[in-house]
Amino acid sequence: MHKKPAILALFALLPLLCFSQRGKKQKGSTVYVATTLNYYPAIEPYSFFSSFMDEDRNLILEFLTANSGKFVIEEAEAVLINRENSTAFPSQLLGVGASLQVLKYSGLFHEVSLTKLSFNKSAHHIDFIVVDTAEARVPYTLGYDERGSAFGFRYELGKYFGDRRNSVRFGISGGFETSFYSYKKTPRDISSYPLRARIMTIEVAAIPMLTAKLSKQISMDFKVIPNMLLGDFASVEEQNPLVPLDQQAGEREYNLPEVNVAFSLLLRYVIKESKK
Repeated sequence: MHKKPAILALFALLPLLCFSQRGKKQKGSTVYVATTLNYYPAIEPYSFFSSFMDEDRNLILEFLTANSGKFVIEEAEAVLINRENSTAFPSQLLGVGASLQVLKYSGLFHEVSLTKLSFNKSAHHIDFIVVDTAEARVPYTLGYDERGSAFGFRYELGKYFGDRRNSVRFGISGGFETSFYSYKKTPRDISSYPLRARIMTIEVAAIPMLTAKLSKQISMDFKVIPNMLLGDFASVEEQNPLVPLDQQAGEREYNLPEVNVAFSLLLRYVIKESKK
């Protein structure tokens, strides 16, 4: 005769049992690794400005004499010359990267990403050699050698929304990204000057994303990353011995707030599932 109260008690305890089971799922985290395809806009060019005095010579008279040869009379005028050179460094527009994400059952996640990784080396040479002459001529060379590299890292704290069983979900995160650039250009002719650059940038972004579950172990994310520049620490020098040291440094103009929109496509793989 005590069966009915026992059944009622069982029904009363069902919600608590279900909640207890859900609570166990919330304790674990899922760990993903991802390969990424990243797009970043080109690096803004740097300008080099120098000012120096020169002479503007104008021919007044040229004549020959029987005993002394040719005489030339010129008029010279001092002029001020402003020289501006703009240099755009090689940029990694498309590149591969990697990320590690720790996703909690609630949808909160931490993520660390390698966003930029590139090395480049190139050369452009033009050789001039005079062959149709009886006189010895020294060959003349134009061109340059250049080397560059780029590294970028980003940390994100974010959340996915919606039921985790859905095939498509929306998410948003806050990101902090730092990038390092190195560049060296060595000219082959005397009319150009060596150029060296070392640049570090710090950027933040609010990053919307869409995630699609492809299988139990594989998912894909697409992110739009509007990076806002917080700081730019640069040493960019055109090593021109004809100008003072304070005029050898390059500068770039900022239109704050400076925002560069990047994109990232990530293919994620589960390497550790949440505990149940």
